[in-house]
Amino acid sequence: MDSKSQSRVRAEDRISALPDSVLCHILAFLETKSVVRTRVLSTRWKNIWATVPNLVFYHLPHSITANFVAFVNRILFFRDSSSAIQKFHLHFTSCHAEDFIHIDSWIRTAIRCHVVEMYLYVNSYDRELFELPESLFTCKTLKVLTLTSNFITNFPTSGCFPNLKFLHYTVEYLAPKDSYEFSYFPVLEHLSIEGHLGDGDAFNFSICLPELKTISVSLTFTCDIPEGSNFSINAPKLEKLDLMEGALSNFILENTKSLVKANIHVYFHDDDEQDASANCATKFLAGISGVQYMSLSSHFFQACSLPAFDNLRKLKLILHHCCDGWELLIKLLERSHNLERLVLEHEGHRQPRNLTEQEKKGIRIKLPEDFKLVEFPAEVQWSPPESVPRCLLSSLKSICIMGFKGKGMYGHLDEVEVIKYLLTNGRVLEKMTIYTPGLFMCTTEDFYKEFSLFEWGSKTCEVEIVKKIFYYG
Repeated sequence: MDSKSQSRVRAEDRISALPDSVLCHILAFLETKSVVRTRVLSTRWKNIWATVPNLVFYHLPHSITANFVAFVNRILFFRDSSSAIQKFHLHFTSCHAEDFIHIDSWIRTAIRCHVVEMYLYVNSYDRELFELPESLFTCKTLKVLTLTSNFITNFPTSGCFPNLKFLHYTVEYLAPKDSYEFSYFPVLEHLSIEGHLGDGDAFNFSICLPELKTISVSLTFTCDIPEGSNFSINAPKLEKLDLMEGALSNFILENTKSLVKANIHVYFHDDDEQDASANCATKFLAGISGVQYMSLSSHFFQACSLPAFDNLRKLKLILHHCCDGWELLIKLLERSHNLERLVLEHEGHRQPRNLTEQEKKGIRIKLPEDFKLVEFPAEVQWSPPESVPRCLLSSLKSICIMGFKGKGMYGHLDEVEVIKYLLTNGRVLEKMTIYTPGLFMCTTEDFYKEFSLFEWGSKTCEVEIVKKIFYYG
């Protein structure tokens, strides 16, 4: 092959030679503004943008609103109307009420093009609320809907969202609304509710969904939850519940016996309302007592009465302060006769973000040989139960402790005593893994030496101590 032929091979545009369907798939990962710019590459690319299935419009803060409106109008006008829209993403910051007519038109255009996924964020500069068009509620192709700002929603009583499977709904305290009803989604399987509720009258969430499988609730409050507020869930096929709240709402759980997994994180506890909080927590835990996997915040559920967790196989207990969760731990062990896996995690225990694959395996720390542990006196608040919980004797096989600091600086004697108790009484325990920051503790050899001074309940148990650097925040 001569040099000219080799040059032609090197200059060959292999990307442009790809089929239209492949090019559209590649461009679907870009924002629409970038997609449209590809039309100037060559004649081959001139009309490809018009059939890309994803439309992503993002209005930047402080950018000129009129220019953004004109751009979206041009794209939707010149786009191939026979080409279906897979995803329509609109993030409109600081618009005006007079722009609502355009937003309405854009949504209707997406519906006519058989949209499957829709993401909407509309933030009005004068705090006016955009009313979603009725045609959205009856769209037969829509399967995923994400609403990340307040909207006026006048749901029809029948024929609403006939094929919607995923719904993400955001609630903001600016909305003059105290009742949120989710019973218009006949085939909805996944529901996510998040937002912030401020001062005001009691609110009510009512969720009655026959096909719902997972629900995630993340709510914060400006002040205490108003008296009379309720969160009702009726979901006979519910399998997973994720709950993160500033304070636990009054949950009314019906038809949730199919629930398998529950992650509950309540990060505010008012001692002045301890009795009311305990009653609320007791009723809530009774409603999820059939789960197989559960994660709990220790400080909030400390004072409540626990039901029997006969199906529970894995328990994760988040310790907000080292000695705050021991009483709850004992209660949970006593009420979970078939528990197989236990995880104790300190609240501040976080892995660094953006780790490489090698870093994910653990950042090892080698302490100097002359390292001396500075110890401070600490009062042991761990008090073992009078009788050993049944799960320790017959079912608990794996224990993981995350964020362990030992009994030295920033550590607590309680942690060591808890480990000793679990090792002593875990008759069928197969492995205990202890993750520690490694900065304020003695050497691994010292730990193994201390643990070898007493008899373990299981002759085959392995203990692994892993030193890692973790992010605390």
